[in-house]
Amino acid sequence: MATTMKTRAARIAWTVAAGFVASTLATSLAFAQAASPQAAPAAPAPAAENAWVKLCGDDKAAKKEICFVQRELRTDSGQFLASAGVRQVAGEARKILLVQTPVGMLIQPGMRVQIDKNKQEAAKYTICFPNACFAELPITDDFVAQMKRGNELILTTLNQQAKGVNFKLSLSGFTAAFDGPALDTAALQRQQQELQSELQRKAKEAQQKLIDAQKAAGN
Repeated sequence: MATTMKTRAARIAWTVAAGFVASTLATSLAFAQAASPQAAPAAPAPAAENAWVKLCGDDKAAKKEICFVQRELRTDSGQFLASAGVRQVAGEARKILLVQTPVGMLIQPGMRVQIDKNKQEAAKYTICFPNACFAELPITDDFVAQMKRGNELILTTLNQQAKGVNFKLSLSGFTAAFDGPALDTAALQRQQQELQSELQRKAKEAQQKLIDAQKAAGN
């Protein structure tokens, strides 16, 4: 079952807060505290409901705004698979692509990040928890421009059998989220409530189909 709207909002908000202190560990911990247990299947295409979202907050100590633009990848049933997001600090050219993947991956080889058929970039895993692993990649304005022009962000990591596992996140909507205003919490909660309702409907339909199939087999 998908995380609740409040869980996802907390995950993103904590990521923004982690950027205030520029701490990779804090960012990873923030994600991990909100993440749910995950398996490591090959990722399907992301559901249409999983749009890019943007949240911003002020770092009072540095007197700068921190923004985080993120998209999650889920199965049709709502199972969380992976996420990627761009963290940027107002007035700074340096940006960070933060990636979350399931556990059970080989850490030493790291991860490859690719936009469509462009050059693969090497991202390093920073930390793993029992339910998720986290990697980051410093990116430039040119990389962001590629994301705006691109169709897919492809995350490639190796499982325990040293076989590549691809997680493909659609870049549709990235430009609008990146260049547009940040979502307020109420808007994000409404968006997640709609997603939650749809996933619950699909779960009930799947359960009913199973019941019907069992009845048919018994006849």
